[in-house]
Amino acid sequence: MEINRKKMSYLNIKNVIKNYNNEDNIIKNLSLKVEKGEFLVIVGPSGCGKSTLLRMIAGLEDINSGEIEINGKIINNVPPADRNIAMVFQNYALYPHMNVEKNLSYGLKNRKIPKAEIATRVKDISKLLQIEDLLKRKPSELSGGQRQRVAMGRAIIREPKIFLFDEPLSNLDAKLRTQMRIEIRKLHDKLKITSVYVTHDQIEAMTLADRIVVLNSGIIEQVGTPDEIYHEPQSLFVSKFMGTPPMNIFKSKVYDNVANLFGKEMKLDRNINDNEVYIGIRPEDIYLEPIENSIKIEINIDMVEKLGSESLIYANIDNHNFIVKTNEKINKSLKSLYVYIKNEKMYLFSAKDEKLIKKQ
Repeated sequence: MEINRKKMSYLNIKNVIKNYNNEDNIIKNLSLKVEKGEFLVIVGPSGCGKSTLLRMIAGLEDINSGEIEINGKIINNVPPADRNIAMVFQNYALYPHMNVEKNLSYGLKNRKIPKAEIATRVKDISKLLQIEDLLKRKPSELSGGQRQRVAMGRAIIREPKIFLFDEPLSNLDAKLRTQMRIEIRKLHDKLKITSVYVTHDQIEAMTLADRIVVLNSGIIEQVGTPDEIYHEPQSLFVSKFMGTPPMNIFKSKVYDNVANLFGKEMKLDRNINDNEVYIGIRPEDIYLEPIENSIKIEINIDMVEKLGSESLIYANIDNHNFIVKTNEKINKSLKSLYVYIKNEKMYLFSAKDEKLIKKQ
């Protein structure tokens, strides 16, 4: 199916504030630009404002102040039906009394599209999404994955300026979520329509996004590519939120650029003005064999979780939880072992503002 490139657009959110009944702001002076044809994922914990932001773009929520533009046109007062935005919801939102074919064509009929064009679009979309054999079935006769394909088809068939996805895979089982992630990304690569996708699932964010927005209590913590978000977290919040299992975080005193980690001194590789820092270590950056320029620490093992080719070691040091991710074979009856942490594998965050302390 060929999509008219002239209909593609970008989205510009400028200093948007949202609150209810003049209480605390849910969205706090947020600005964000989404490039034409980009797949942007907004990720964050429950209650951070990500779905509210999506609904404001769609016109389903009013804005207290600020502007939202599509292709240079302010749409604050444009009704949802006139924004040419297609939204895919968590609950599919299909008409239960209509079969798949009628669900796909309903919106086009309301827009007075000629019957011949509707038939062509339905044929093209059903072929694209591999639902040609389902056209005569009603939603109740479909699996969760099939319903989600139909919901996406109903959005695509309109040829919108922007796709909005509100946690569309949350109701699917783990295996089907993985399959649908792949299909959504492949679909975007074909159609190249600007897409904003909201999720609390960091795996979805990492696998789908061109860029990720990490949202925390209505504030953008960081915007970047999946690699930048994972390997260069700019705040303590991002470092803890992005990563499975999460980053190990410990507080440490600092004197003359030397940190004290569980009684072991380590010379830091950057100038530290704070007397105290947070040290972050990813579970996969911890070694079980001696390595140059590292400190040796003994951990007490609580549990070993076997995950096929790799294992997670849940442990504690001085009553601090500690996770190690390794490809080495680990005896599940092991009670303790030594691990090695390299200086350059540590992330340092200020104890004052919880921002990343960068290397000079």
